[in-house]
Amino acid sequence: MIRKNLANIFTCMRIALIPLVIWLIFAASAHEMDAAHAWALAVFLFAALTDFIDGQIARRTNTISEFGKVVDPLADRLLVISVLVALMWRRFMPLWMGLVIVGRDVLMLVGAPVVGIRDKETREKLAVHWTGKLATALLFVSICIFILWNVEHHVNPVGMVIFCVGILFSYVSGFIYMRRGIKLLGTPRVKNAG
Repeated sequence: MIRKNLANIFTCMRIALIPLVIWLIFAASAHEMDAAHAWALAVFLFAALTDFIDGQIARRTNTISEFGKVVDPLADRLLVISVLVALMWRRFMPLWMGLVIVGRDVLMLVGAPVVGIRDKETREKLAVHWTGKLATALLFVSICIFILWNVEHHVNPVGMVIFCVGILFSYVSGFIYMRRGIKLLGTPRVKNAG
């Protein structure tokens, strides 16, 4: 039973770690790097790593589930949005940088029910595009830099560049998903007879 749900356990662990990351970010000094910065980065990295772990487990043990398909990307978005909001609140990064990503993710979350994302066939047609994976990777790297090497009102320039490239790919992937969604909305669904 545990083996069958091991991938989902790691997915849920990612969500459970979000409050700890947020608490550590708020505990970090606003004037210099301290232990809380390092711990926040360590916990964030482990939470991000669970995304790779649960995917590998699910594929290698052939235990890919409908729960994982829905909750796994949701856990990613919750982790990123929560940490971005905390970083903006602490002024470790400019407000606009977080809002462009949070805004994009909110649109994706709102648009999902519109195109019927809960439907299995629709989810397969809206499978993650490589631009979305690259955007997520770049944003995770930039967030790590913001957590560790930033203090209040001082944005790390390397993190800024990586973040902006991540934003570009994030919106490219968002456009691709939106185009797929619009195409699906215009396609009549065939109901099974019976």
